[in-house]
Amino acid sequence: MPATSPTIANLTMIAAPTLMFLAASTVLLLVTGPSKAQAPQPQQVEIRGGETVEVPGAGGRVIKLRFSRVVADGVCLSPRGCARTGAPVVEIEAVGAAAPTYRLSPAAHLGAPFVPVQGRFVAFGELVSPPRELSTVNRAMPLDTYVLRLTVTP
Repeated sequence: MPATSPTIANLTMIAAPTLMFLAASTVLLLVTGPSKAQAPQPQQVEIRGGETVEVPGAGGRVIKLRFSRVVADGVCLSPRGCARTGAPVVEIEAVGAAAPTYRLSPAAHLGAPFVPVQGRFVAFGELVSPPRELSTVNRAMPLDTYVLRLTVTP
């Protein structure tokens, strides 16, 4: 059966928009690429007390952070209980030539909830403290028993 002009017209009307869509999609994918389509996401970092971690960033930028001190862990020390527990307060250091110390806390009146470190932001996440026993309730816990969770922007 020979192709008639109405058949060719119908095929052209269906195929032309499909080919144009595929061509435009290919060009868009080539221009944006998979690496440019996704924005870098903040990183969750865990640091044990006294340790230093390296946090990689965009363009190969690495920052080193040291969890140097627990000022207050926010845990109630009273054997009778507390009406309200305090907010944790910690200090971290940006390891480098000029190593500033930053005080972080979720309570803004005790420390900063986030700080700028070498062009990125480091935000307080959570301080995980060790469980207290009756024998250690009035003693300071060793720094290496704490784990600090931070969020670092790219």
